[in-house]
Amino acid sequence: MKWFLRTFLLACICFQVVLNEKLRVVIKEPSGPIVEGSDVTLQCVGDGEDMSQVKFQMYHKWLRSWFSIDTTTSFRCWYYSFNVTRDNGELSLQVKQIYKWHAGPYRCVSNGTDGQQVSENMTVPLQYLNGISISEPGSIFSRYMRDPRVVRVLRGKDVEIKCCASSSEPPVYQWKRKGDDWIYPTSNLKIVKITPEQGGVYTCKATHPSIPSLAQSKSVLIQVVEEPLSSLQLSEMNLILAIAIPASVLFLVIIGIIAYKCKTKKSELKGMQLLDDKNTKTPIWKGSDSSIPFTINDSVPLVM
Repeated sequence: MKWFLRTFLLACICFQVVLNEKLRVVIKEPSGPIVEGSDVTLQCVGDGEDMSQVKFQMYHKWLRSWFSIDTTTSFRCWYYSFNVTRDNGELSLQVKQIYKWHAGPYRCVSNGTDGQQVSENMTVPLQYLNGISISEPGSIFSRYMRDPRVVRVLRGKDVEIKCCASSSEPPVYQWKRKGDDWIYPTSNLKIVKITPEQGGVYTCKATHPSIPSLAQSKSVLIQVVEEPLSSLQLSEMNLILAIAIPASVLFLVIIGIIAYKCKTKKSELKGMQLLDDKNTKTPIWKGSDSSIPFTINDSVPLVM
C-alpha cells in the first residue's frame, strides 16, 4: 500500500511538471545584453495554450506576493512603464526604461479548464553600474558630499581613500592623478608618507567588466598641509551635527509653541462651555448680579 501511494504521488509530481513546462517567459527584445534604462519586451509562450486565459504576474518584493500586471491597477502608479498586448494570439509585456526594481521575477499564469498552470519564474538579466562614491576609512557620509571632495592630510602621514560603485558585476577600478600618465589599477588609493608634491586631484573610474560603455568617475582633492588642522575646522561629522542640532532644537521649539497655543485655545473653549451651562441652568432674579435691566416689575424668575 505504501509503495502504491509513493508511486502515485511521484506520478502526480511528474504530471504537474509537464503542465508547468507548457508555459514559459522568454525575452523577445533586445537580443543582446540588457542595459539599465533600455526597453525590454517579454513574451509568454505556451505549447497550444489559449493566450486569452493567460496573464503576466510580477513578484512584489515589498509585499512579498504576486500580482497580475494586466488585470490589477493597484500598483500601476509604481509600474507605469508596463504595457501588456495581445496580438495575433501572442501575449507580450513591454517594460520601458527598465531599472532594477523592474527586473522581476516574472511568470505566466493560466486559469484554464485543466486547472491553474504556472510557468517558472524568470528574472531579467539586467546589466548596470551606478552609485559611485569615494570615502575615507570611518566615513559614512561621503556619497552626499561635494565633488571633488577635499581631503586634508598632514605632511608625512599616510592617506587611504576607497572607491566603490554599485554594479551587476564586480567593476574594474582605476585611479589617476590629474596631469600624470600613470594609472593605479585598484579600488583603494593609498599613499604612504605623503609629500606636498603628491597632492592634487585624483579621479577614480569604475567600469563594468562586460560592457565598457557603463562607466562612472568621481574625483577627490588631496591637500597636503604643513601643520595640524585647527580645531575650529569642521569635519564631515561635525558639520552635519552643527546643522542637525540647531535644526532639531528649532523644530522642538516650534512644536512646543503649537502645543501651548492648542492647549490655551482648548482651555478657553472649555471655560466658555462651563459659563454657558451655568447660565442655562441658573435662574436670573431681579436685582441679582446676573439680572438684565428692564423697566417692568416682575416677581417670576427669568430663565434663559
